[in-house]
Amino acid sequence: MSSEKTSSSENIVSQKYDRCLADFLVKAGVGFSVGVVASVILFRRRTWPIALSTGFGMGAAYADC
Repeated sequence: MSSEKTSSSENIVSQKYDRCLADFLVKAGVGFSVGVVASVILFRRRTWPIALSTGFGMGAAYADC
């Protein structure tokens, strides 16, 4: 019995997807938060800043993966 840890291609792919999903959630959440703040402070409670900044966050996460 060897205590050496082998990494299969399945584990490598799942780790990559886990990192991409975590990055996606963080960046989309930050974009959503910035959009809410901008909507309340600058744009008199319009919804488009929220959608725009969330889209920017999702696009940045997609580009990183």
